[in-house]
Amino acid sequence: MTTPPGVGSPEMMFLYSGSPEAFEAHRPTLAALGDPVHLGVDPGLASLYDAALLGLMWSTLTGWLHGAALVGAEREEATAFTPFAVRWLTAVAGFMTAYAPQVDVGVYPGDDATVDVQIAAIDHLIHAAAARGVDNALPELLKHTMERAGAAGHGSDSYASVIEVLRNPEGGR
Repeated sequence: MTTPPGVGSPEMMFLYSGSPEAFEAHRPTLAALGDPVHLGVDPGLASLYDAALLGLMWSTLTGWLHGAALVGAEREEATAFTPFAVRWLTAVAGFMTAYAPQVDVGVYPGDDATVDVQIAAIDHLIHAAAARGVDNALPELLKHTMERAGAAGHGSDSYASVIEVLRNPEGGR
């Protein structure tokens, strides 16, 4: 997963799936491109992970751009904001790690900030952006998704429960 200038860097991962034997036979050649990662025997798995990771990238970058627009409305530079955004992403990565087992088993203990708390918090972001003339399409979409999770009975559950409305757009429970 990289752009063309990253090809050849060992820090960049390249996703593969299908025959483990074929992968192992060609690993040295594939390593010339970057870090070769074999995901499993299902030949479509690498493509599926690629799509999911691109969605994560675009969502993250658009969130960062919204934040840069918000602070930029007060004449703060994106370069001043970015170190704080990167530091915050470390905490966000921790949330993802904590939420993954909840997602896998479908149980979402509300012992951190619940969906209802997140809905109240995002209103602050929406108000701050509107007051500064910053587009709110992304936060409004996120709020709408959280509200659907709340309406499906997940208001007192962890934010991970939002996956239920993503998995089942019609119901969510």
